[in-house]
Amino acid sequence: MNVHVPDNARRDLALVGCPECAFRFETPNYRLGMQHRCPECDTAVKPKYVRRAQDSGYSLSYHTFLQLLTMRPYRDEIVPLIAAWFDYSVEYRGRALIVRNAAGRTVDVETMHEMIQSTPRWQIVLYRKAGKFFR
Repeated sequence: MNVHVPDNARRDLALVGCPECAFRFETPNYRLGMQHRCPECDTAVKPKYVRRAQDSGYSLSYHTFLQLLTMRPYRDEIVPLIAAWFDYSVEYRGRALIVRNAAGRTVDVETMHEMIQSTPRWQIVLYRKAGKFFR
């Protein structure tokens, strides 16, 4: 999946490599750990991290975002925040995380993460909340 990189995230790019063809390409830091479509071989892959670029200081990786949603005590503060922003509900079935919108449809967590990371106001609030836990 190739995505539009918002202007505020242009300096927050990481260099990654396709595990199938070894092609290197840039992706926003916040998309590290998410699935991409390789621009060279067109394979859907989770690219291998090569080098993270200097970022704005507010981006969170997808891995960190998942930790915030699934692990206590993080989720006890982060899930209500997400619910307030999007009117989403979050449920846990064992280790599985299920996010639903107000209509009851399942929400793609990667898409939700991208929406947050491409909206400066939400990105900063989430980063500051995460900072309380990871200091």
